[in-house]
Amino acid sequence: MAPVRESIYFPPLDKCLDGRHELFSWKTTYIGLKELEYNPADESGDESLERHLTDPQTLDLLKRSFTPDLEPTSEARSTFNTKTSAINTVPSTQGRFDIKQIKDDSLWLSTEAKLNEVAALRIVVLERQTRPAEHLQHSSLADDRSIALGAGSLNGSRSQPTFSLSRSALLPQPTSSESLPSETFDSDNARRARLIKIYLAEQRYRLKTCRYLVITASCRVGDGKGASSGRLSSTPKWVDSVGNDILSAWDIKGVSHYGGRNIFLSGIDALRARIRGLEEGSDWFQDEGVQESVEAAWCENQIIEMVAILETMLVMLGNLTQMSRSGVVSSWFRLMSDYGFFEIFEPPFRGLYDTREVQLQSLSSLVSIAILRIPYALHGIESISASASSEGESAGSAPYLLNPDVCSEISETLVNAASECLRVASPAVLAWSIILQDLREQAFIAREIRETRQSIHAAERFRITASPDVDHTDQTSSRSSASSLRRLSSTGSDTPQQNTYIEQLLDQALLIEVDGDPVAYLARAAVDGSGVLKVIATLSTNFCAPFGLDHRGKWGLKMRHVLMDLVKASLTLVDYQPDLIETTLAVLSGSENYWQLLGRPREFREAEPAAVFLEDDTFMSRLFYEAQSRFPYETLPFLKLSRALAVCFADQGEEGIPALWPKLAMTTSFTSVLPLSFAAYQLTEDEDESSFIQLTASLETFQSESAPAQPSYKRLKQSNSLVTADSANLRRIPEGTKGLVLSETKPLVVRWYHEYSPLAYLGILLHSALMRDSMTGDSPQSNKPSPDAVTEIIDLLSLLLLTTSKGELLQTSYFTALEMTQSILDNASEGLNRGQDIISVIFDIFEQELGRQPQGTDGASLAILNRCIQFTQALLHTMPDRVWPFLGRSALLGIKDGDSQLSVVLASTEIPMAKYDFLVGCIHLYESLINDATSHAVSRKTPTRPKGRYDSSQLQSTGVSQIVMKKVLLSFQRILLDVYESIPAWKFVQTDQKFEINSRLSTIFSQVLTCCFGIEDQSNPDEKLSGPLIPAAEHTINVFLATPGTEITQDYFTSMLNEGVVQALSVEPSNTSYWIQQTISALRLVTSLLRLNTLLEYPQSQLQVQMLKSVSLLARCYTSFPSFRQPVVELLQVLVHNADRVDGQPASLLGHMGEEMACQFLEDLLTIDEPLCSKGLSASIWRLLSDVVSKRQQWFAISVLTGETPRKLARKALSESGGSTRGGSLLSVALDGLSNIGRLPLRTASAMLEFVALAADSWPWIFATAEQHPYFLTAITEYISQVETVSNTTQNRSNQAGMEYYKIQLTSHITEILAMCTHYSRQNGKMSYAKDLLPNLAYVSKAAITSPSYNASLQSNLRQNFEAKFRDCRLATFKRTSLISAVLGNSFYFDMETMNHFLKLDPSWQGRNRDGFAAEVARANVNLSVVEAQISLFHSWRYLAVELTKSLADDADYQKVMVDSVTDCLRINTQNTLPQAIFGRLAQSRADLAFTLLQSLIKSKSSRPEIKSVLFTAWDAMRAHGSDLTTVLDNDHAAYARTLLKILCLSIQAHVTSNPSQGAATQEPNQDNDSRAKPTAANATLFTVLEILKIVVANGFRSLTTLLHDAQPPRVLPSDFALLSAILRTTLLIPGIDRHTTALLSTFADAQTSRYAATLLSWSDQLATNRDPIYGELSINFLLEMSAMPALAESLAVEGILNHICNTNLIKYLRSLNKGIGPFDQPARLYNIWVRGILPLLLNLLHAVGASMAPEIAANLNRYPNQIARASSMFTFDHSSSSSSTVSAAGSGSTHGYITMSMISEAQTLAIINSVLDTYRRAGASAAVVSAEVGEVKWERGRVREDVEMWLQQKRALRERLVP
Repeated sequence: MAPVRESIYFPPLDKCLDGRHELFSWKTTYIGLKELEYNPADESGDESLERHLTDPQTLDLLKRSFTPDLEPTSEARSTFNTKTSAINTVPSTQGRFDIKQIKDDSLWLSTEAKLNEVAALRIVVLERQTRPAEHLQHSSLADDRSIALGAGSLNGSRSQPTFSLSRSALLPQPTSSESLPSETFDSDNARRARLIKIYLAEQRYRLKTCRYLVITASCRVGDGKGASSGRLSSTPKWVDSVGNDILSAWDIKGVSHYGGRNIFLSGIDALRARIRGLEEGSDWFQDEGVQESVEAAWCENQIIEMVAILETMLVMLGNLTQMSRSGVVSSWFRLMSDYGFFEIFEPPFRGLYDTREVQLQSLSSLVSIAILRIPYALHGIESISASASSEGESAGSAPYLLNPDVCSEISETLVNAASECLRVASPAVLAWSIILQDLREQAFIAREIRETRQSIHAAERFRITASPDVDHTDQTSSRSSASSLRRLSSTGSDTPQQNTYIEQLLDQALLIEVDGDPVAYLARAAVDGSGVLKVIATLSTNFCAPFGLDHRGKWGLKMRHVLMDLVKASLTLVDYQPDLIETTLAVLSGSENYWQLLGRPREFREAEPAAVFLEDDTFMSRLFYEAQSRFPYETLPFLKLSRALAVCFADQGEEGIPALWPKLAMTTSFTSVLPLSFAAYQLTEDEDESSFIQLTASLETFQSESAPAQPSYKRLKQSNSLVTADSANLRRIPEGTKGLVLSETKPLVVRWYHEYSPLAYLGILLHSALMRDSMTGDSPQSNKPSPDAVTEIIDLLSLLLLTTSKGELLQTSYFTALEMTQSILDNASEGLNRGQDIISVIFDIFEQELGRQPQGTDGASLAILNRCIQFTQALLHTMPDRVWPFLGRSALLGIKDGDSQLSVVLASTEIPMAKYDFLVGCIHLYESLINDATSHAVSRKTPTRPKGRYDSSQLQSTGVSQIVMKKVLLSFQRILLDVYESIPAWKFVQTDQKFEINSRLSTIFSQVLTCCFGIEDQSNPDEKLSGPLIPAAEHTINVFLATPGTEITQDYFTSMLNEGVVQALSVEPSNTSYWIQQTISALRLVTSLLRLNTLLEYPQSQLQVQMLKSVSLLARCYTSFPSFRQPVVELLQVLVHNADRVDGQPASLLGHMGEEMACQFLEDLLTIDEPLCSKGLSASIWRLLSDVVSKRQQWFAISVLTGETPRKLARKALSESGGSTRGGSLLSVALDGLSNIGRLPLRTASAMLEFVALAADSWPWIFATAEQHPYFLTAITEYISQVETVSNTTQNRSNQAGMEYYKIQLTSHITEILAMCTHYSRQNGKMSYAKDLLPNLAYVSKAAITSPSYNASLQSNLRQNFEAKFRDCRLATFKRTSLISAVLGNSFYFDMETMNHFLKLDPSWQGRNRDGFAAEVARANVNLSVVEAQISLFHSWRYLAVELTKSLADDADYQKVMVDSVTDCLRINTQNTLPQAIFGRLAQSRADLAFTLLQSLIKSKSSRPEIKSVLFTAWDAMRAHGSDLTTVLDNDHAAYARTLLKILCLSIQAHVTSNPSQGAATQEPNQDNDSRAKPTAANATLFTVLEILKIVVANGFRSLTTLLHDAQPPRVLPSDFALLSAILRTTLLIPGIDRHTTALLSTFADAQTSRYAATLLSWSDQLATNRDPIYGELSINFLLEMSAMPALAESLAVEGILNHICNTNLIKYLRSLNKGIGPFDQPARLYNIWVRGILPLLLNLLHAVGASMAPEIAANLNRYPNQIARASSMFTFDHSSSSSSTVSAAGSGSTHGYITMSMISEAQTLAIINSVLDTYRRAGASAAVVSAEVGEVKWERGRVREDVEMWLQQKRALRERLVP
């Protein structure tokens, strides 16, 4: 049987108490759902949230949302006992939890709240899990001055919003900087008060979550119409699925739902229950001291729950596609009747209700309208037949219009409401009157049909009775006639007393006692008595818009659709009038302004009420066309309607044309006042047209100034214009035009049937406003527009341009948007004078109004300024070349005269009014300017000619002077920075406006800094892509990054953060997201500034100091709201980084936080963002902790690693107060999590491993903890033995790689940890650990050394194609800097976000099918991410391999691994085709690893046969890199070449026999036979060695000598010569090399090696540094190595090498020393040349050549008489003598009498030479030598022997005098 799935909603208690499972509170659930609207799914914790919401228990609770939690039952008590039993919950031995206290609290809460015990237990567990965050919020604020400042700025608001939100009555308000004492917080009363608070929050947020899910399922794109329908693009599919599950269970169309009762009835019952609870009270807490606060909180919660229930009911009614059922409607109106539609509702704590009153009343009004289902009711009335009845359905389940009793009840309720003038009920009253009117009309029709039929029947009977003798034909005819009459009506019977059913319904509905007609009474009461039209407008503007912000405002749109149905139905009762127009406008637009429409998602196109209006003939004919026919006599109604409808597109293919455009481009009606002096008209002759007149002369509509002309700017060709108009028709109505007289009183009002363009007329009207000094009202006698008309005209043009640009974003091309914009502007400019266009007119009006400031402080002037700013922003999208120059000369910024009118307007108007619409508009404009500066930066830098049918220069109007752009942006930045700094002291009528201003400014400043410093643009400032932004960015840096000690204060940051905390801790935060955005954007701006401080290498700034002092506030931000956590963590990480930059002790984060708050913060960190489990946040937290443990934050690090602060958590304060709620440390959390590494998200696992690795590197004692952990080391070791990564042979195709880079990085971190574990184990003597680890390293040892999967083709082609497309713009420009955190993935190397800013307007960036440069750059980033991870893996393996070498160097298995690693490293370097500029260091690292491992193998005298093959691989690597030392050493890769030479030397040693004395010259014959036993291998080795001797040694020595002489500065190091000498020495020891003496002689002869060695010796005195002739020693040593082979020694002798040596300056100097030179004389190297070079060389030559060399050797020795004399007396100890040296190497005062090993060697060598010379001298002719020619060497051999014997007799003295 399958195992039972464990509940996620409430798993076993032990998992919750020990920290293994964090419960999802309903508040967290709701916030998590809201986050999904804005955050991508891959960054949010939607997986854990999905598991929670799809849990059966969670779904069951959501489906029962209207039902309160179940009351205590025996079954629940049994489950409670089981969960809390000892077998399921082991009591904590560390004081982490007290199970007895948990049980007592659960039972107490169950009793108080009448809640079942299991639900109460879950509340108690939630309280324990949230206790650290709650405690932190109440911790000490004494040192956090920013908190008080922030609170002051909040309280400085002049007036709160209409619906201000209060904090919970249970949440203490801080009255001072002192916090609640710890014992108060942990007391029983305080703890139980928190339980009540959590219980109430759970109740309201469960309803809110249910409402949100239901709205999500209901708010679909297109509302199910056409192919565009579907979920909102920002919401995951599973959210829709959960919402649909709830709706399906509720079965809103059925009689009953999940639980057996109709869901609407359940909602109404839930409302009644909460109202009843408000009346009766909670009956909680009998203690008088806390009763009032608890009761207030409970009452507030009940009201909030009522609001959520009403919203949920409204959503469900919107989904209902039929008439509501009788029982539902009856119950609802009965509830409304009882409580007066909440208009006369008086709950306790009136102050709490005041904040929710409008919500309750508005929702009750909307539900009352929606429940009547007006469209379905009107349609249903038409389908009700005369015989219809409700039979077959119960009274409660039938549609309410089929239930006469319900109709009567509705009438009674609404009549009572009308009589009491309840404004909230007036929309329902109006709706019911409309339904009754339609019902009455249908009843009248039914009655007429019935009466007609009865009359016909009566007449037929009378005819039959009166004429009994009728023929058969007549009878047939009569029967046919009767049959026809019966078919006339099929309802009722023929009795005249029986009414039809619809008549019965009407009679029952009108059984109300009113004066006159009941229907008329209701209509009059609603329209006249209650002002229903104003009520509807208020609902739209004051409720639907501000309270319908869920799902990005679509919920508000759907609520307005309910009102649209009512307005449409009311058109049958209400005539065209101003109030109706204003109401319609309110429903169409709500309270949304231009800026809100600007940010509305494009998928809302079909959800717009305006779209419904445009598609509905009733609306268009009765409102819009009527208003259009009255234009321009009545200007404002037409303008306002046009403005409201301008947001919609036309359904005409893919042109993106505003739907209103054709109606504005041409019309045939012109209504105006006929001047009193005008008489050129006559009555028409047609008698049917008595009210019509006809012009006998043209009628001027405007005073003629000059002939109209085309605008000054170049327009599109006439053939491209969508609509053209005769400009003459705009200023005059031609003769013969007919008109309808609307008003016959003088002056006449006439509607002329005249064809013209309304938009062109509006342009002339706008120009007339500019020509007058003042604007007046719409006087019939004047063409001067009122200020309101000017405002509306500019607003209309702005929205038309906005709609066009949105159409471009939706589906049209950039050039199509330009064409449409140009056509609109052309049409509006049609009738203007020469040299003018509509743009210049609006700009001039803007300047005119700015010039009236500060005198023009009236609202009309400010409104015009706002609209002009909107127009400027809308125009910027397509015509930036008109906007930038205008702003450069405008008084708005005051660039020319230095007097900014923006500042004037703020100071004189907006700050006193505390309303900042103009400032908000300017901020939006500045934001658009920045976007334009970045998005057109590439095209302005490298302009391209447009191709195809849009090949005209005017279509790309992006050319703007860089100087103008810099000045405009800098001026804006200066002003807005001043605003940013001073805004905390301002007052605000709407606090949300403050939040919006702060959030937008913070975002703008961050964007400016990122564009300028986020990419490595190395161009000159004037040539950078971000060039126009650089002055603004530099000014921003100067303001924010001031050094400590300056007078600049930056309290605005802490003020914004504190406001975010206050809002987050409210019972119900502001329903807008601006307060969230303000906090997040402020945190990100501070983070960017501090990163920039480091990037620019500035000293510590005042901002850094302030943020360190505000760490406690950051901790409160972190715990207050989930959305704040990510930016807070990033900021803390930057603070840690910057603190580590100081030379002294860095500032301590915990020290600034305070002891108690630090404890709570650390305990809250233990959850690591559970239960939401956001992947990005979890990784960020672990990265922060990684920096903490590695950046000198000792206190913080100790707390993280041990779970306790260095002061033992204030001397075990937690244990005294009940213990930590979780216990443990973050290190243990990491170890526990990594024990199941396969289940962790790759990104999180990688960050956790990095934390462990860095912690272990900085705190080695951690390995003791890791070793004691039962699973950690085993789990990670098994992981790397089984891991599979992307194949290295496929060049890493990013689509296939996916997240493989994280797998590789995981392996890298594990390898690094294992390396440190190996080191730790070796130090502790646990050598077996390395041996046990070895079998698991098969994959790592191979994968780590493979060639990186660098896709050279992708990278090079991308670079070439990119730079070919965007000329003068290099791809490397977009490499991110440290200002942007590096995360492996699509934006790892090239910053995609910044690139999108600069390139988004180019079609090739995204491509037609998302296959443009953006996709290619993303693939390149993924490829580089894999490469980065692979390089990291190599370095980790290098570390581990070296550590294993120290433990397993003699292990045969590991020797095999080492040989393979060496071979692989060299082979990969040989085959490397990757760019050396990128991978040069990697090749060097591989070579270093190969050298280290090979050195260990040689040292351990490994017998592995594979080691000998390393020689060939090493030689191949050397040849691949370059065997000419002149070339390889004279470049940037000389270090790599030297490493290869070292490897080559070591690899040769592997071929040397184990006995070094058995070299080439002394090889036995049997060795020859052994070498011939394997001729192929031996010959290959010898041939390779000979090649090495030729190319590397012989030619190399010559190259080094030449390079040393010629290169300036010298590229050759002394070690290079030593290395060649070592290679030579080693090769000459290889068995069988002596058989190739001819090749060797030829090689060295051809290279002239001996001559170059002698030459190097001759230069050595000039190359000496600090009198150190190192090159002399190297040259002598090289000659010495050559002389080791007899054949080479003979060649040296033949070449007269001794003579060359003696004639060098260095040797001459040696010979010239009077007393010679000893080991203690300076330069010491000169003695080494003598004793280790010249003497052994003489011996080798003598040995190789024999007797013939004896005379020359003797003569050569005698050329060093002083040195020979010194050698004769060097063992003589004479106290009277003194050495030329004054300081002994052993540290004694004098060196005379001390003996060194070199002196002994010197004596030995001289003795051997003299002995051989004496032998030859004595042998004479027998040795083929002339005895006389062999000179006597003047070395006193006897004296030396005596001195030696003397020292041997005094061994104690010898021991004291012997030195190294």
